[in-house]
Amino acid sequence: MQDDLINQAVFTDLDGTLLDATDTLPSKNREALHFLGEKKILRVVVTGRSLVSAKRVLDFHFPIDVLATSTGGEIFKFPNHLLHSIVMSPEHVRRAAKLLKSLNLDFMVHSTISQERYIKWSRNTTQNRDFEERLRIYSQYQEPLSDDLDKLNAATQLLVICPNDHGGYIKKLLEKRLFEYNIIRTTSPLDHHSIWYEIMPKEVSKSRAAIWICQHHGIAREKTLAIGNDFNDLDLLRWSNSSYVVGNSPSELRHEFSVVASNTNNGFADAVYKWARANPD
Repeated sequence: MQDDLINQAVFTDLDGTLLDATDTLPSKNREALHFLGEKKILRVVVTGRSLVSAKRVLDFHFPIDVLATSTGGEIFKFPNHLLHSIVMSPEHVRRAAKLLKSLNLDFMVHSTISQERYIKWSRNTTQNRDFEERLRIYSQYQEPLSDDLDKLNAATQLLVICPNDHGGYIKKLLEKRLFEYNIIRTTSPLDHHSIWYEIMPKEVSKSRAAIWICQHHGIAREKTLAIGNDFNDLDLLRWSNSSYVVGNSPSELRHEFSVVASNTNNGFADAVYKWARANPD
């Protein structure tokens, strides 16, 4: 797609929004993506997944133009040409890891993608099935964290996995103690119940990735659509000129944004066609 022909963009979350409950792209959503391509509208997936994780569900022929992984920390011309990245300095990684260790939280450090075993983990509780499942899925890419946290290098993010967080106590504590970081809550895409907290550089978010992509392609915010389903989409949904959430989103999001069908009922396609009718150019 030629950049000089692009003046609109659609930004979508991946899990629970574009993909169905089996991590598959429904045929109607695929047709909607092809429709956008024919209209010379930039198709962007912005996901919390790493590139390795995203490749598990996106093949080389997936009909998108740009992929932003790690909640916007890395931006690729699809499938894997790196355009832009932001990493957390070793000092910030070590400070955050030491705090999480002291709080007895289960967490993972996502090193830069150039490292083969890019997930390093620290287990500090006795029961955390979601944490165990993620280790199983990425068994070939992970290894235990060294006891010497001062050996940690730069990373894209840290990920805390909690079976629950009643009253948001952990989130409030993290935001207080790590105020210079960006702390983003999301629901586990594995058991759809556990709480994940992504800890990233302050400059990293889905909306900041969208801003960078729009500037890179010369697209105005007024010419954008965002579609999401969870709290880690919130800043993107609030930034975009037009926003929809799918029907399987939490009630807080459904009360704030226009709602389309669920991810298992082609909600992404519904949002695209509604927006296209309202924005014919």
